[in-house]
Amino acid sequence: MLTTIFRSVVRQGRRHPLYIGINVFGLALGIGVFLTLAMLVRFEYGYNSGLKDVDRLVRVDTKSTPPGNTPTESESTSFYAVPFLKEDFPEIEESVRFQEQDLQIQRNGEFASLHGGYVDPSFMTTFQPALMQGTQAALMRPDGLVLSQSAANRLFGTTNILGRSVTLNNDGEISQHVVTGVLRASSIPSFLSDIGILAPIRAEDEKTSPCYTRWASMCGSVYLKLRQPSDIAAVQARLRDFIIRRASGSDDNYKSLGPHPEKTYSFKLVPMRDARFYDAHITEPSRGLDQNVLNGIGAIGLLALFLACANVINFGTARSVLRAREVAIRKTLGATRKMLFLHFMGESLVITACSAILGFALSEILVQEIASLTGENIRIAYDFVLEILPLTILICGCASGIYPSLILSGYQPAHILASARMPSGGRKAAKLRNGLVIFQFSVSAVIIIIILVIHQQTLFLQRANQGYVTSGLLIGDMIPSHDIAIQRRIKETLRTVPGVQASTFGSLAPKPEERNMWEFDYISPHGTAQVNTLQDTVDNDYVSVYQPQLIAGRWFDLSRGQDQMPNWNKNPNTISNVVINATAVSRFGFIKFSDAIGKIIESNPNHFKARIIGVLDDMRFESPREPVRPRILFFNSLTVHPYFKPIPAVRFSGVPVMQMEQRLQQVWGRNFPNIYIEFQTPTARMEYYVHGDEQREHIFTLGACTAVIIAVLGLYGLASFAAARRVYEIGIRKTLGATAKQIMLLLLTEFLRPVIIACIIACPIAWVLMREWLSGFNERITLGPTPFIIALFSALLIATLTVLGQTLRLAYSEPARALKTE
Repeated sequence: MLTTIFRSVVRQGRRHPLYIGINVFGLALGIGVFLTLAMLVRFEYGYNSGLKDVDRLVRVDTKSTPPGNTPTESESTSFYAVPFLKEDFPEIEESVRFQEQDLQIQRNGEFASLHGGYVDPSFMTTFQPALMQGTQAALMRPDGLVLSQSAANRLFGTTNILGRSVTLNNDGEISQHVVTGVLRASSIPSFLSDIGILAPIRAEDEKTSPCYTRWASMCGSVYLKLRQPSDIAAVQARLRDFIIRRASGSDDNYKSLGPHPEKTYSFKLVPMRDARFYDAHITEPSRGLDQNVLNGIGAIGLLALFLACANVINFGTARSVLRAREVAIRKTLGATRKMLFLHFMGESLVITACSAILGFALSEILVQEIASLTGENIRIAYDFVLEILPLTILICGCASGIYPSLILSGYQPAHILASARMPSGGRKAAKLRNGLVIFQFSVSAVIIIIILVIHQQTLFLQRANQGYVTSGLLIGDMIPSHDIAIQRRIKETLRTVPGVQASTFGSLAPKPEERNMWEFDYISPHGTAQVNTLQDTVDNDYVSVYQPQLIAGRWFDLSRGQDQMPNWNKNPNTISNVVINATAVSRFGFIKFSDAIGKIIESNPNHFKARIIGVLDDMRFESPREPVRPRILFFNSLTVHPYFKPIPAVRFSGVPVMQMEQRLQQVWGRNFPNIYIEFQTPTARMEYYVHGDEQREHIFTLGACTAVIIAVLGLYGLASFAAARRVYEIGIRKTLGATAKQIMLLLLTEFLRPVIIACIIACPIAWVLMREWLSGFNERITLGPTPFIIALFSALLIATLTVLGQTLRLAYSEPARALKTE
């Protein structure tokens, strides 16, 4: 019987190559997209699962509720808490502090930037990463250094590099290190996948850096390895008491969090197995991924497979009219319905198997494209494919073959041979075919609307008013030097670069690397308003460079002594003039912007006072998903004291961006060869926040193209079936006087009716989905009718072009030939 089935498939391919070709192509496309997206979903769900003892590993997050701000959760934690945690919780087996950052390797006068950071030596024994070279004690040496496999090849061209010397340039501080280990690349994704370099935490930093000496500082992540998975809940239950006991202190104790830290500060243990999806909902996650979005991507893969199977059903019922007499003759010669059913099911499985092979080949290409789009190390998992592909063939073959096989095997030979008309499968078959086309175009329209909305939102974020002029602006990295003379020299050097109009310093910039929060109180007749503000320090050229909008009061003036930020440690009673943003005005409780001018606010707990002299419009430097924070600006003219890690920026004109970047880098390299810095546009810096949405837009575009192609094939199958069925009807209509235009209008109306119904169904579904997605942004577009209208007309245009050929052929066919044939 198998031989007969194979011969029948080959014979059908020769007699009807278009039907078989489209059938195989559509199913192969569906299977290929399904396999690709299934591997992406599998890859993401496996994040961190390859870590040794992952069920005992947690990250300590910090949750804070500062006055005047919305609650936040950060994956960074005070390193100062780690010794106390180990002392108070015997459940902790290991702890790791990880100050994650880009480290600069200086070789032959050039810099190579690698992502990684400074860690405790226990990093190796806690996570136990696979090593190509070295041992778990690789970071015990103070000058030890661990590189990833890719970093070793990039720097040295080989992984056999134990004992090789490496020069680190950390913000101008030079240190010599010896390679003591090389990490082996892993196919299972984890937070270790991004790491290219690891160095031991420096002893000097542990003594002097605020990251290690104050509760309020958060400079990196803290990881714990507990003795049992059940210890996670036990430790979490006692963390509030731990904060009260260890972080409490008097207002003048700079190391503590005040007398009642539990009111605004807490710890949250995040299991590392769940961190990937959990991080999508915290403040500025570095590796978060929304689980609902990932599930949506997986659903697109399943829908692509389902749509492809629906096409096979449509084509199978359409081809049944061509095989009706074959069935009748075979039944007349003794074939039973069971035999015919098994025969046609066998044909379906053979065609599905051929499609699966082509689909697998297609997924080989698509997986590489997905990997380049997401930046993840996604590869073809052949063991996964061997598990899922046979099951896919069986399910798709049966699902797509059962209904056509039942129709074909159920034909009555007497009716077929005695009738001049070809069977259609009845009204139920017609409703099923129309229903499948409606479903296919509904899915296509929903995905098209999703793509359009995501694209509109991404463009909106890129082009939205950020509160400052982004064109003609370049921003550099933080300058590590605290020497006021060097800072002055840097600013003047940048100003002399050809094309530069002005240069400035600030403590904040788009995508800020460090933030300093400062709580201020405003005492009004209605009570005290406490606001946790984001501190920024600027100079007199700040307005010329960033060009923000001053909406009340005035800007800083060099000639006014109180504008200069004082040294409050030496002069605690000095009142400094400050500028605040519009959000801070509302948080302090002022009705109008002008109401804030001249008011005195007082810092808590140090009781330093500041007078508000101006109000700036909000400037967005952080994620568009987060509300703009209250911001307070102090003035530092570089005449009294230096900045702490200032961020340079320049305003330029008359020079292309790339050329200006090159000029700045060349001038910088000549004047400050031992300090690495890179100048970028604000758009490039803010790309960090929208990159994930752009990636998802590309993946949804892949799904949309697949859905549209498969839907077009399904509609073509329906049109082909109608053309074969209605030749005689059209001949009679034309004989009775119907014109070709009337026939075309009749056929197009019938063909497009399911498409119109599909669009009507798709619009409310897409509206609900996109409304929910847009609600995650603080700044967002209005969900207007444009994407829905575009999707509707696109679907109708594609459907019209799909059936136009069949419609024209029927409308202009000769009635005499049609009637003679019948």
